[in-house]
Amino acid sequence: MNNRLILRTFISVTIMNVALISCDLKTSGNEVESVSTSQTLEMIRSENNVVVLDVRTPEEYSAGHISTAININIYDEDFANKVGKLDKDKTYIVHCAANVENGRSHKSIQIMKDLGFANLMSMEGGFAAWYKDGLQVESN
Repeated sequence: MNNRLILRTFISVTIMNVALISCDLKTSGNEVESVSTSQTLEMIRSENNVVVLDVRTPEEYSAGHISTAININIYDEDFANKVGKLDKDKTYIVHCAANVENGRSHKSIQIMKDLGFANLMSMEGGFAAWYKDGLQVESN
């Protein structure tokens, strides 16, 4: 009986610590706001200061992309230089193919943060979610 109580207490304390750590990370400025495809579409339509940044390869972009998106390939050697020339006062919604954790969009956002960009968002699910949701797609 006593061992069960100790185990339950240990698990409870561990869960509380994880929760506190994750809250701390979210408020430390390291987290980037995620927006859905519908939120992205609404922001594109209603806000002049929003830029959709597609960090996929040119081949992926040509096969299908959001009509207003600009494409800067994260795999380009001069990616940081190209991104650094963008207007830092704008809000950027960054996406790649699927926006998985530690994927291309997240790496791009970190580079942009390091360059002094403050208004950064990540589109949930990336271009795959946009396409799946049946939203308008252009191709070259």
